[in-house]
Amino acid sequence: MKPSPGAISTTHDLLPEVQSYIDGHDMIRPGDGIVIGVSGGPDSVTLLDLLSRLRESLDLRLFVAHLNHQLRGLASDEDHQFVMDLAATMDLPCFSERATVSAAGSPEAAARDARLGFLKEVMRDIGASRIALGHTRSDQAETVLMRLIRGAGTTGLGGIRPVRDGIWIRPLLGISRQRIEEYVEHRNLHVRHDHSNTETRFLRNRIRHLLLPEIASEYNPSIEAVLARSAEIIQGEDQLLGQQAESAFREALRYEGKRKIILDENAVFGYHIALQRRLLRTAFFRLRGCARGLDEKGVSRIEGLYLTPAGSVHVSADISVHRSSPWLILSRPTPAFETDVAVPGVTEIPEIGAFVETKIRPIGDVQPDELSSDPFRACIDRDAVGGRLTLRNRRRADRFAPFGLSGTQKVSDLLINLKIPRPLRDEVPLLLGGQAILWVVGLRTDRSTAVTHRARTVLEVTLRGGWGETVISSQA
Repeated sequence: MKPSPGAISTTHDLLPEVQSYIDGHDMIRPGDGIVIGVSGGPDSVTLLDLLSRLRESLDLRLFVAHLNHQLRGLASDEDHQFVMDLAATMDLPCFSERATVSAAGSPEAAARDARLGFLKEVMRDIGASRIALGHTRSDQAETVLMRLIRGAGTTGLGGIRPVRDGIWIRPLLGISRQRIEEYVEHRNLHVRHDHSNTETRFLRNRIRHLLLPEIASEYNPSIEAVLARSAEIIQGEDQLLGQQAESAFREALRYEGKRKIILDENAVFGYHIALQRRLLRTAFFRLRGCARGLDEKGVSRIEGLYLTPAGSVHVSADISVHRSSPWLILSRPTPAFETDVAVPGVTEIPEIGAFVETKIRPIGDVQPDELSSDPFRACIDRDAVGGRLTLRNRRRADRFAPFGLSGTQKVSDLLINLKIPRPLRDEVPLLLGGQAILWVVGLRTDRSTAVTHRARTVLEVTLRGGWGETVISSQA
């Protein structure tokens, strides 16, 4: 049913206040396409109604989106139909799907993740630029308290952001749930009610129905506004700390790849503890793509490395942190790789973020200083190369005859003797001709590759990229 077109009491009309909030946070610009997440409840229906009232003045393209989680049986299906009917009466396109949410773990968290993923997919498919969600000031207060009870730093205590990632917007975040309900009544909006929101077995619902009313009754009747204001203050301070951490991260960074980040330990441990912790979270986020897996215990274990010149700690299922002076290395395992090398040509090694270029040159074109000027360029007697040329990482039984030394040596021993930190050893590529190791790249060539006066042509091999070129070359 369409909202009543009659006059709205200025006492209850939220439009001026919401429009001011939108403008203050630069949420919407004229001509934007906005996906509105609509559950059918009072908050999301109010959001839909307000944005539809702004549609003409801001030239907005509005799209309704609803994901049926099927967690409440018939009630979920009725919500689904309600939203589709509502969109139709407002002459708005509606995108809806059904999802099966796992009952294992937290179904509520799984439903939230599924919903956000669905909304983002709709946004991409239709070419919209924003996703609007109906979170309110009451949700903000509950979130701050919930995170305080569970334990959180400044990022968590900042609660819900008005704008996140330049995509997610929350125009109602400055409005209480009570005022939303008054707006629904005075606009004569039809809404659905999720009765699971009254079940106090959920922590958020206990905070909503028990804790917040108790605090408001016995300690501070304005507690909701106070918590929301505190969240706003913390968000500003958190943003500043985040900017400082990004700057500190860049200052400490020595190498960044898909599976390895190398930091200057003196820079990291020289910062104030608050900045140090945020820097470590920044590094973890960049390596993994999210910081959710790094808890306070993990950060404390990393900080504990300061007490020893060398050591390792695991901070998540797939990430370890290793201190090997002067480096602090965040590492994910490097997979085994073996790649045929084009001769001549360029060959990528995506596993270590590097590439190899090969050239064949007459011996007369090679100057003596070229043989040792760049640790990541090797000049090899072409006739000494037998079989196909490949690059791979080390294996347990690898041995070679290092140039300048007698006898043979295990590659693993060479890496240990040269103090290559353990998490980096699998990223040192080996150049092979057939089954013979010709070069432990950046470190040592095999005696058999030496260019002598008998050589006729030289195979020049240059590696670019990877941690070694960045770190070893800078220290050479």
